[in-house]
Amino acid sequence: TSKEERIEVHAPPGRLGVVIDTPECNNPFVWSIKDSSPIADLVRVGDKLIAVDDKDVTSLTAAKVSEIMTKKATNPTRKLSFIRTHK
Repeated sequence: TSKEERIEVHAPPGRLGVVIDTPECNNPFVWSIKDSSPIADLVRVGDKLIAVDDKDVTSLTAAKVSEIMTKKATNPTRKLSFIRTHK
């Protein structure tokens, strides 16, 4: 059985070094993480991104999610909500 865990990450301003993808119209998820990412220890490849600052992003494309995160890049913090599935 799989167990899902909700993870809240408060990301600092600037680039996050995380690549989001949305294959075949699925939820946005973490595709890759750069070693230099300030949130590298908090997120994992495969985590599903469900909200940015409590705004639901589950139906958005990766490009749209990246656009939202870029617009908020100068904010003191961005709250990213993920769902992680444990097998």
